[in-house]
Amino acid sequence: MLCSVKNPAQRRFTISCWLGALLVVVFSVLVALALKLGHLHGALVYPMAVLPALPILWVLYETGRWIAVEKDEFQRTVFVQCLLGGIGGTLAVTTIWGNLEAFAHAPHLPLATVYAIFWIFVGISVPVVLARYR
Repeated sequence: MLCSVKNPAQRRFTISCWLGALLVVVFSVLVALALKLGHLHGALVYPMAVLPALPILWVLYETGRWIAVEKDEFQRTVFVQCLLGGIGGTLAVTTIWGNLEAFAHAPHLPLATVYAIFWIFVGISVPVVLARYR
């Protein structure tokens, strides 16, 4: 997958995204185990709960950085349109699910899943956006 990426900025962004996703999972598992096995409570729980979000902030920073350094305007435009598709899809799903929770007593959607939902919709947007330019 990375072998086909010739653009250094895009390669760096791709590596950052995969590394960030791995770190979110690792930190989430470690925090869950520490809280379950260590029976931690009080003020220490708050920074531990924030720990899995730190790689997400890093990936968001890298996303902005890639948009800033990408020289190919077409690639930038396609990516920004895919991000907008991700935002729109995420807003639609979370709004619909919120209404289902409020009015139909649907189970609660954990907020920690919203970031994953966003990237799923970004991925769905890629072929849709690219099809517009064929």
